[in-house]
Amino acid sequence: NGPASACAVYVLACAASNIDTRFPLLKTGADGTLFGLSVALHLDLKSRTHLLLVGAPRERAEPGVPANRTGGVYICPITSDQSDCRRLPLIKPGEDLVEDMWLGVTLASEGPPGGRVLVTIYSYFLMNKSTAA
Repeated sequence: NGPASACAVYVLACAASNIDTRFPLLKTGADGTLFGLSVALHLDLKSRTHLLLVGAPRERAEPGVPANRTGGVYICPITSDQSDCRRLPLIKPGEDLVEDMWLGVTLASEGPPGGRVLVTIYSYFLMNKSTAA
């Protein structure tokens, strides 16, 4: 019966969610890092275990990386421990200065057969080392 009924059907179709409120899996990261902005379930093909990939696009740079803030990606086992995630070393020290690129803003896992992971960045500001001083 017109646009109003189409809108009502659309709202009802979007009311579903996949959040488990009885047995939630909680992981925590540092304040201000946007830890959890992106999350992907990943199957480690070597160990055949499922892991969570968690993006923290406002994470500070790793030690040895000539930047203040790069973003980061964490890998978390599926456990009840909220603080057992570890950061993946994705930026090599000595590369060009990468500042505030929002590493980990989007994540995706290929799953079998290859088990590859896609990690994207939002912005990329490259500063020549000779002009950084």
